[in-house]
Amino acid sequence: MIHPIQKTSCSLIVASRGCYVFWCLLMISPAGLNVHNSHVAGLHSLPVVSLAISRHGVSVYTCSVDGWIKKLTPTFAGNTLIFNQEDMLRPENLSGRKIHGIAVSHNGAYIALTSSQSMVGGFHPVTKTYQVHFVTLKAPETAAALLLKSPAQNLHKTADLLDLVRWQILKNKCIPTSLLEEIDQKIQEVDSPYFWRLKLFLVRTLYQSLQEPPTDHRWKPTLEENKVFIREEEEGEGTDGEDAAKEKSEPVGKVVKQEKDHLKEQIEEVQAWISSVESHIMRENMKKVLGVVYLNTWITQNTSIPTCGLVEFLSRDSNDRASEVLIGHIKNKMNKQSFSERCSLCQEVLPFSDHKQATCKNGHMWLRCVLSYQACQKLTFRRCLLLDTISRLPEPEDPEWIRKVLLGPCTLCDSPMI
Repeated sequence: MIHPIQKTSCSLIVASRGCYVFWCLLMISPAGLNVHNSHVAGLHSLPVVSLAISRHGVSVYTCSVDGWIKKLTPTFAGNTLIFNQEDMLRPENLSGRKIHGIAVSHNGAYIALTSSQSMVGGFHPVTKTYQVHFVTLKAPETAAALLLKSPAQNLHKTADLLDLVRWQILKNKCIPTSLLEEIDQKIQEVDSPYFWRLKLFLVRTLYQSLQEPPTDHRWKPTLEENKVFIREEEEGEGTDGEDAAKEKSEPVGKVVKQEKDHLKEQIEEVQAWISSVESHIMRENMKKVLGVVYLNTWITQNTSIPTCGLVEFLSRDSNDRASEVLIGHIKNKMNKQSFSERCSLCQEVLPFSDHKQATCKNGHMWLRCVLSYQACQKLTFRRCLLLDTISRLPEPEDPEWIRKVLLGPCTLCDSPMI
């Protein structure tokens, strides 16, 4: 913390014992080290079991045995501190459960509280089932605003804020119009890859919200033979009732069919939207990789990065002026030489027709590295934390600049490769 008057750095130490919260302020000034300490009284009626500190905006969260959470915000008053108290919402279904602790998410989007079954009839349960309860600290609109103004511009580092936005889209089955307009405006002004990845995340979440939940359980065995017993005597009597039921169900069936057709069209539109955003992100990253190749190769040489394939893939878009200029410089340096990727099983050429995978004419299919776009033809590789893409491992013969390329996060979601 920084003292607002003396402009000196301070350290705040907080501890709890019983129902009390003690604090100690260490302040370094030209006169030396000053120590101020006191306690916060009347905070909880039951002992405090856990403390948590938020990283953004100094706040202390306390949790008592009964599950009540309070927020303490320290403010300077001369040489001492005053803690403003605020009651938080108590998670539901905590009666009869033992509280173990709380934790605040990285960007202060929500609090997680862990609990387990308490004593039953004076005895501890033989087996314990732990539950994690979540309490949101920010509204989805606030989380969206923070994502647009994030200085880190990394989706992985703002995962808790994305959770709140995801929950809103899954609940309403639509992307907030204002958020989408602001992202498009940011893209027109800055054209940063971060906003394209954020847009891809929103569209993917929308696609997930449109999926129907599975009704059948795959683990359950299905009966191979269904025996139906029909009584011939009652068959004639039930004919009139069946006809009347069919007449009533016909308009209902038409409405249901129209809804299914509309949902199917909407899903197809969202899939095309996802493909469009993904291809734009990949093309921009391909230009970046080709720029690295151009800056780090002095003569024509065969690197592990499929330069010829990337050039051919980017050449298909005749409206991209930036890629045309870059391709011209690359071709001049290559001096009309071409280095093709080959399948390790049959030595056939691997064409660069897709940025996700490569398939030779004999049908051998290999996934492509999302960082270098080389076909991964080995048993070991790294995978994105969200299982989105893969990347190959550095080889001993790889130069340092290729190793730096392979250290990057996932191109589509900013998650680290593990």
